[in-house]
Amino acid sequence: MIFFIRRLSLIAIIAAIVVVPLSCSKGGSSKKLVKKGLFQCEERLQTAAHRMERRGFNDAIRILEEIKYQCGGIPLMDTVYYYTGMSHFRLRQYENARFEFEILYREFPRSPFVEEAHFRIAHMRYIQSLPSFRDQTDTKEAIRLLLDYLDLFPRGNFSDSAKAMYASALNKLAEKEFNNARFYRRQRKHEAALIYYRAVLSDYPESKFVPEAIVGMAEMLMALGRTQDAQEVVEELDTEAFEERLKTRINAVKRML
Repeated sequence: MIFFIRRLSLIAIIAAIVVVPLSCSKGGSSKKLVKKGLFQCEERLQTAAHRMERRGFNDAIRILEEIKYQCGGIPLMDTVYYYTGMSHFRLRQYENARFEFEILYREFPRSPFVEEAHFRIAHMRYIQSLPSFRDQTDTKEAIRLLLDYLDLFPRGNFSDSAKAMYASALNKLAEKEFNNARFYRRQRKHEAALIYYRAVLSDYPESKFVPEAIVGMAEMLMALGRTQDAQEVVEELDTEAFEERLKTRINAVKRML
């Protein structure tokens, strides 16, 4: 699983010694227990890792929160936040996961987990985005976060995934505009349909809906009697990559010119 790939040699360097339950420490006495060796932070971290390997994410979170309480300031604290964030992520508790990852990259900027923390925050917003026919606030936020990640880590370990999610999110926004155009077209409101077709072309020029939006725009211009504008659209078209059904439609426009 991804969150174990860069655990480095964590388990290999952890020594197994006696662990005292959380109830043995109250308030400011926690660090004293750590110094005395009565609470072994690394061993508990190893236990949390084993729980995660077995998909016992709730148990892992309980142990990790215990470590946070008892072991503040230990060198492996970035790993604690990373494991906590990934456990919440696997449980689909995205707001909790985001909170942990934000602490991780803010408090431990040199941690090897910082890149993934940025990616996971964008990934979660992408997961939470709704279908194209619903509100697209989360989709737009996912795009922003994915671009932030790619700006920070252009050759990062997750850059290919981030690019794929970015393209998918853009297509979702383009689909919303395209479906709006189709809706107004069915209502025979050609001006409104034309506006949305143009939005697809101007705002999402790399989306998969562009070819059909171009054809639709030419058809709407013809329906509005704007033959000169339609001719300009058709003349600039390279239809080699178009599907046959779109070629048929654009040829129908050409015959009417």
